Amino acid sequence: MISFIRKLLGSRWGAMFALAFVVLVGFAFALGDVTGSGSFGGLGQGHVAKVGKKSIGLGEFQDLLDNSLRAERRDNPTLDMAKFVESGGLDGTLDRLINRYALSAFGEEHGIAVSKRLVDSEIRKLPNVNGPDGKFSEQAFQAFLQGLDLTEQMIRDDFTQNLYAQQILPVAGVGAPAPNSLVLPYASLLLERRSGDVALVPSQAFLPTTPPTDAQLQAFYRANSARFTIPEKRAISYAFFDASIVEGKADATPQEIADYYKANAKQYAASQTLDISQLVFPTEAAAKAALAKLNAGQSMAAVASELGLSATNSSGVTREALTSSASKAVADAVFATAAGKTAAPTRGGLGWYLVKVNAVKQIAARPLASVSAEIAKTIEAEKRAELLSDLTSEIEDEFAGGATIADMAKANGLKVETTPKLFANGQNPASPAYRPIPEMQRILPAAFEMETDGEAQLIEIVPGEKFAMVSVADFEEAAPPPIAEVRDIVVQQWALAEGSKRAKTAAEQVQRAVLGGKSLAEAMASLPVKLPGVETVSGTRMDLNREGQQMPPPLAMMFAMKKGTAKTLDAGRNQGWFVVHLNEVIKGDASKDPQLVAARQQEMLSLLQQEYAAQLINAARTEVGVSKNESAIKDIRRRLTNQDAAQ
Repeated sequence: MISFIRKLLGSRWGAMFALAFVVLVGFAFALGDVTGSGSFGGLGQGHVAKVGKKSIGLGEFQDLLDNSLRAERRDNPTLDMAKFVESGGLDGTLDRLINRYALSAFGEEHGIAVSKRLVDSEIRKLPNVNGPDGKFSEQAFQAFLQGLDLTEQMIRDDFTQNLYAQQILPVAGVGAPAPNSLVLPYASLLLERRSGDVALVPSQAFLPTTPPTDAQLQAFYRANSARFTIPEKRAISYAFFDASIVEGKADATPQEIADYYKANAKQYAASQTLDISQLVFPTEAAAKAALAKLNAGQSMAAVASELGLSATNSSGVTREALTSSASKAVADAVFATAAGKTAAPTRGGLGWYLVKVNAVKQIAARPLASVSAEIAKTIEAEKRAELLSDLTSEIEDEFAGGATIADMAKANGLKVETTPKLFANGQNPASPAYRPIPEMQRILPAAFEMETDGEAQLIEIVPGEKFAMVSVADFEEAAPPPIAEVRDIVVQQWALAEGSKRAKTAAEQVQRAVLGGKSLAEAMASLPVKLPGVETVSGTRMDLNREGQQMPPPLAMMFAMKKGTAKTLDAGRNQGWFVVHLNEVIKGDASKDPQLVAARQQEMLSLLQQEYAAQLINAARTEVGVSKNESAIKDIRRRLTNQDAAQ
């Protein structure tokens, strides 16, 4: 998690996101992170769970849910909280949070230490907490915390829990390699082939013939409100500016040019560079022996070849560069040597340097008049960057003080634009042909993280060059629309749901007939409606694990069945039900495929390590004690899935 924080703490929300997740030695499946420290006391309406003596507060859990949703929306921008919760996000987030608390409590009970000094060392590795001297600054750290709306205790608790997990889980995951006697049967299973018959009983064949009553439709809509929820929409106001906004104020004056020339006189004075060849030896004696061969007429390349070395050739070497790479003594000796000569062996940073001067180049001094234009460009670039930095700081301060985009745009002669209400992915539901401007790729993610009634923000479009002032002009929260607006769609979905119920009954009738001795085709033909034909499918278990390919669900089910049995399988989205009959099982033999066995052995080692870690987490939870406030969790789930909002 600590390295993760350093990568993502480039922006306010990036930092919040980084502090919301922990990735620890391959065991991220078991852990989560928090941005709060929790609270103490008994399990009550203000808590979602109690772990040992510590309670997880509702506010802390809500913050982590919000951060988890933000993380998911990086890959799925239209995802809203209702869909996130329905897909298991609430349960997974709570379990990860409980795991963190349990490991921390377990570590404390068993004498594992996380000292204040260790936490301090991790805090010092965070970005933006050092002063101008490069050392940790309490003032910079407090500004960092304020920018994230966090307290020092929250950060400390976060690092403390992570450090406990880092000490416990890697040890738990250490185990011996799986023996061949265990791996071979597993590898052979991958080569097992199964085949059977599959038939689909579609919902469309069993749709109700009478329309639903209003009560039926309302009940269906309430129960499935998340399915019809429209994602949040926001209208974004923005105003762009770039370095040209300070152009007139950045011109270099003659005095500034003269002062710069004087301050950097060494850069423009006459100088000397060398083209050199060099060898480095561990001892002075070896370097002198090589010098003797050079003085006898051998080339540097020949001497190097005899010794099994390779000479380094460099052009345009300055005294400063050679001092930095070797030493001052080496540089002084070499720059005192004439062209075509070799300097006496001199001790440097890597050993004894033997350097031959191949050429000497004299660079004439450059007077002020000849470099004025060059200096002016440098000064103007520096002034532009400084003025732009001052302006952006001033704008951010004004926003923090309550100023609006309109205020700052007027003060700086900028034009404010406002988008229509858009989804997070930039789509305009009112105009499918709408295409957002390219800058929206940077603006929209930040705008959808902003508080709807919060202050405007400044966003970098091109780092250090182009900026946008951004605020939320209008918004519509994610919610199911009034049923009157989507009645036709709801009726259609209700009909499919009812058809799916009847299709399931028919599929179960077919299943019983197959188990009674009929073929799948005969059982399907006995139904009172005309249905699609029966298909034969076949595949190996390895097909299930093949990257980039998704095995059809009926074939995947065959590998969870006994030969000669029949099962039903939901086709999904109320489309109908499959009936699957397994006809044949051909066992595999991996004994003649050592590569497959070796790969499975490595895979099994990884699985065992994860299992060891998971078992330790379960043991920690059992030992410290975990209890959930099911009533509070139920209330949160109902509120976040908008079930109360469906009409």
